[in-house]
Amino acid sequence: MDKKTRNNIVSTFNDKWKYRYDKEQYGMADAWKIIYSEDAEGKFVGDCEDYALSILYRLSDKSHLKMWWLLITHQAGICLVGPSKWKLSHAVLRYKGEYVDNWTKKFGPKSEIEKNHTFHIFHGYGWAYMTALKMILSKVVRTIKEK
Repeated sequence: MDKKTRNNIVSTFNDKWKYRYDKEQYGMADAWKIIYSEDAEGKFVGDCEDYALSILYRLSDKSHLKMWWLLITHQAGICLVGPSKWKLSHAVLRYKGEYVDNWTKKFGPKSEIEKNHTFHIFHGYGWAYMTALKMILSKVVRTIKEK
């Protein structure tokens, strides 16, 4: 995918993006979820990891298989950052060497993210197992809460 197409996907998503804490939206501290559709107000609603997952899903032509291939082959990753290399507070998408999050709202070098955050010592690399684990756990908790 060329940069123009990639940037257009991000810009289109940003036009409809609305931040909402997981606690407000799902009643839980952390819920990793791809935002597939707009809410009643025409917005894509979620928090930082939802933003990163949703952008990656769209960059993967809305294919779960392509998305997971990018994650497993380390062409993409959901990197965890925070105020220090030991504390987590935010998620960032790494895609083919560049980074985007719901703060910057555009792709750029790692140094742009590092102006506000420090990449976690273990989870800052965006390993696929962490994304899978977080998505599975949050789905299980959301399912239990719904019952």
